[in-house]
Amino acid sequence: MKKKFAVLALAAGLLAAGGVAQAGTKYDDYDVIVPRFNDNAFTPQQTKSTTSASADLKVSILGKALDARVYSYSGGTGPWVRIETVGGPFKLPNSIKAGKDARVEFSSDLTQLVDVRVKGEWRSN
Repeated sequence: MKKKFAVLALAAGLLAAGGVAQAGTKYDDYDVIVPRFNDNAFTPQQTKSTTSASADLKVSILGKALDARVYSYSGGTGPWVRIETVGGPFKLPNSIKAGKDARVEFSSDLTQLVDVRVKGEWRSN
């Protein structure tokens, strides 16, 4: 019985560790409305797998051109990258450390008069 429990515990541990290690390497969907007048919005969070690795952003719907960067509440960010067309993957460089939270931050233009929808998928790497 003890041996069976140990095997199950080991299997559960390996599954949990594998899930954490892959968190930033698989694409996750996003569908975001970015408010007008230089406001911002965020994708759902991922966990970085590799320190300072550029994130990959794919865009399938883009209402108007936006700026995007990777941002972490735990510290670290990247430069703004202009997204003007659908496609990708667009590379988003950043200084976020492995194991930290990461998300894509979108920003509308100061003169943007309408909210903008952006949809696609991304991975933090």
